Amino acid sequence: MSGIGATSTSSSTPAGTNVPPVSFPGIASGIDYNSIIQKYTDLTLQQETPLKTNVTNLTNQNAELLKIQDLLSKFQATFTTISDPANFSATAPSSTNATAIAATAVAGGSATPGTYTITKTLLATATQYANDPAANGTFNSGVVLANAGASISPNNGTTGPNGKGQLTINGVAMTYDVNSTTLTSLIAANSAALAAVGVTLTDNGNGTVSITSTQPLTLGSASDSGNLLQVLKLDTAPVTFSGGTYTATSASKIGGINLGATFNTSNNAGFATAVTSGTFTINGVHFTVNAAGNNLNNMISQINASSAGVVASYDQANDRVLITAKASGPQGVSFGAAGDTSNFLQAVGFLSNAGTPNVFSAGATTTVGKSAEVDYTDSAGTSHVAYANSNTVTNVIPGVSLALQQAIGGTTGIAPVTITVAQDTTALTTAIGTFVTAYNAVIDEINTATVAPVVGKSTSSTTGTSTGTQLTTGGVLFNNQDILSLKDRLVNFVSGFGSTGSKSYNSWASVGLMLDNSFTVNSATSSNTSNTSSQNNVTTQSFAGTSGKLVALDTTKFAAALAADGNAVAKLFTGTTSIVGQLGAYLTAATGLPTQLTGGLAGKIPVHSLFSTLTDAKNNQITSLQQQIQLVTDQANLQANTLRAQFTASETLIAQLQSVQSSLGQLTGSTSSR
Repeated sequence: MSGIGATSTSSSTPAGTNVPPVSFPGIASGIDYNSIIQKYTDLTLQQETPLKTNVTNLTNQNAELLKIQDLLSKFQATFTTISDPANFSATAPSSTNATAIAATAVAGGSATPGTYTITKTLLATATQYANDPAANGTFNSGVVLANAGASISPNNGTTGPNGKGQLTINGVAMTYDVNSTTLTSLIAANSAALAAVGVTLTDNGNGTVSITSTQPLTLGSASDSGNLLQVLKLDTAPVTFSGGTYTATSASKIGGINLGATFNTSNNAGFATAVTSGTFTINGVHFTVNAAGNNLNNMISQINASSAGVVASYDQANDRVLITAKASGPQGVSFGAAGDTSNFLQAVGFLSNAGTPNVFSAGATTTVGKSAEVDYTDSAGTSHVAYANSNTVTNVIPGVSLALQQAIGGTTGIAPVTITVAQDTTALTTAIGTFVTAYNAVIDEINTATVAPVVGKSTSSTTGTSTGTQLTTGGVLFNNQDILSLKDRLVNFVSGFGSTGSKSYNSWASVGLMLDNSFTVNSATSSNTSNTSSQNNVTTQSFAGTSGKLVALDTTKFAAALAADGNAVAKLFTGTTSIVGQLGAYLTAATGLPTQLTGGLAGKIPVHSLFSTLTDAKNNQITSLQQQIQLVTDQANLQANTLRAQFTASETLIAQLQSVQSSLGQLTGSTSSR
């Protein structure tokens, strides 16, 4: 049938345009109406391209503005420390002999610079109590070893012959049974065998034993069993040689206090009187004793873990229990209290009667603690003597803590120690370094964001025509006068002058904080061709001048300025009228964020800051452009709908005409056939 055309294929349609996704136009006319509508739509939508490009550029500019604002806020955060006046008056002490006297600054204090000579020190000591030796049990050579009162509980071990213990001296193996052998019987049974090898084992009668030998002594062997060598305290005994004889004597008394035995053992754990269960008191702190379950080790641990302010210990060499005050100086310790139910303090040998506090046993000794003494000469040459109840002395040099570790002067042989208090710039130079790093980060970002594009000449290799070509895109904020002005203001502040009252130290440069003196820019090379990449057409050139960044602080120059006029240097950094204060006030207005100085806020937060104004303006532009884009989209949709309606109407009319034509053709054919 005539008038039947091919259907068109669907084509891509920009989002937002009103074109049906599936249609079959042109059936009657054979015309691809969809293609025509699409071309008209594409032409209309081309108006959106520059608008969308502008939206992208403005969005990128806003993102960069926020980045610079964030770097500025981090820069503002460094102002508190750099503006702290305490950093300009900070001092630090030093000692010529820190092993004898260590000097440190007192937290929160400020020491006046000067030199102090310490000529003599006496260390503080703590008050110490030793128990009455009469309270300790004694070793009985005629009682079987298990019950003889040894301070170390004897045993047979597990490897000896017939379950007995064994001790070998110079090859002579002596067997024993702690439940049937006495020290006296052990010596008698083995004296002949020992004498055969030149050895004599002797009970000295004072709680110790001695071994003499004409040959070097060998005590113990791998086949021994039990702990008799330790019980007799020969395992730690020194061996001496004199007159051809080798001698070893018990390192301390064999009998006495048994640290590991429970108090209810047959020999009272080495005490003359049995310890009873109950409670006792030291410095008002109550302790509980279980005679059947506790030993002296348990009680020492309990006392030391308490808040009684004392240290309990056992002096093995002298077989004595010691109680020492934790605090130094001549202060005592309170023993016992009304209501105590255990006789521990009496049985151990501190109190004469458990029911009477602070009345000590006759043989108990008290060594009263002493105060520390410091003899010194101050910076003016005046001599002083200071005392303290601790070896940490803070009343000699104001703001300085002295740790006395060795006595000096007198017969000690240790020379006088000099303590020097000098200005300490550690915190200050660290603060300036942090400030410079944060400032340079801002300048670097602004320089990158505002860099100019590079334009060079390119010559076509085919036509020889020379044309200008953009070789780099430049920064996203290129030619943004507000940001360029911001950078200029920052540079002017850091390179400007401050009111200090000094002609020598009235700028940061005068105290060692200066701008750099060169910068680099990108530029086009002199011979560029069209078949050369743009990167190869760009070179970097250096110029004299400043990039706006600060170089690292010249610490030598800074220290000299502080020494010459510390007040003037401080005025450059501290207070609202200083360079730091003025710069902080400007940044508060620019960022809309507070700049905190040590003494308070710098400037006032504005209703509309520089950055809020810039970003609001760009957001308004973005909104306007998006509205224009929507208008173009709406126009394209309206145009497409109108054309579609027109094409539909024309298609209907053509179809009707084709139908009439077909009917006329049928009538003509019918007439001819008659």
